[in-house]
Amino acid sequence: MAFNSPFVIDSLYCSEDTGEDHFVEESCFNKSNPFPILLEQDFLWEDDELSSLLSKEEQNQMYNCLQTNRNLAVARFTAVDWMLKVTAHHSFSALTAVLAVNYLDRFLFSLPFQTDKPWMTQLGAVACLSLAAKVEETQVPLLLDLQVEESKYYFEAKTIQRMEILVLSTLQWKMNPITPISFLDYIARRLGLKGHVCWEFLRRCDQILLSVISDSRFLCYLPSAMATAIMLQVMDSVELEPNLRVQFENQLLDNLGINKDKVDESCKLIIELTKTREEGNQSKKRRFKWIPESPNGVIDLLFISDESNDSWGVSSPDPVSKKIKTQLLH
Repeated sequence: MAFNSPFVIDSLYCSEDTGEDHFVEESCFNKSNPFPILLEQDFLWEDDELSSLLSKEEQNQMYNCLQTNRNLAVARFTAVDWMLKVTAHHSFSALTAVLAVNYLDRFLFSLPFQTDKPWMTQLGAVACLSLAAKVEETQVPLLLDLQVEESKYYFEAKTIQRMEILVLSTLQWKMNPITPISFLDYIARRLGLKGHVCWEFLRRCDQILLSVISDSRFLCYLPSAMATAIMLQVMDSVELEPNLRVQFENQLLDNLGINKDKVDESCKLIIELTKTREEGNQSKKRRFKWIPESPNGVIDLLFISDESNDSWGVSSPDPVSKKIKTQLLH
């Protein structure tokens, strides 16, 4: 069945450059109606896919462990922060980062945390990121080259390989879990978004997702609830008309069968973390607000500004260089 919407998808498009590094600016979104309203029949023709996603998603049990074990919580935050930096360094996709964090959380939950071996969490992070890259990326760096960001520990390739085997066996080789990105991709297709518009929509969603994933409270919510909250935040960022926003939210919740309270809680978490990061970035800008006395000073200031902007989150790289997945991994 073809997508049948009362709104015109073409209004999302703007003129495209011929350059390779093309990005869609915010002005390309029609603020009065940047997203078509989902119709019930648009879900029904792929109802099996949606049912499969909802049936396979699982509540992450790691949050309760983090609440009672502060050392584990700190170790996880540090490890996830490191993985996100490496993801940005190697221009890995957002899905690679999300899979890596998912592997790490499930792995840490399955094994007792050993306070006398603090290096274990970092080694697990390296192994999980390596495995995620092998699942999702077409070009995977060597294990030694993967450890590009500063860390207290540095591991040999053989050590990482042994940890990879332990992670695989612990996770029972289940390397294709349901994540928020699973639902983001599904809804983007149901919206009928294509080309650069679809890419821009998913890019904004990825940015929000990667900006909250290191917070342990992220684990409280099902992937479907977090994905819905993220999409609503993206719509808010383009100033969607209130009545359309409410209509979209209601149909999204009804068709996906998601608890509105959980979505509202997820939205509050995203807003809180966004505000915290913005305040942190403003603090950095005030700290370095000075007039450079030399050309070198100008260059230094530019690098400081770039680093401050990059701290917001990890953007999804140009999808042209990424593998087009034709089948699910089992």
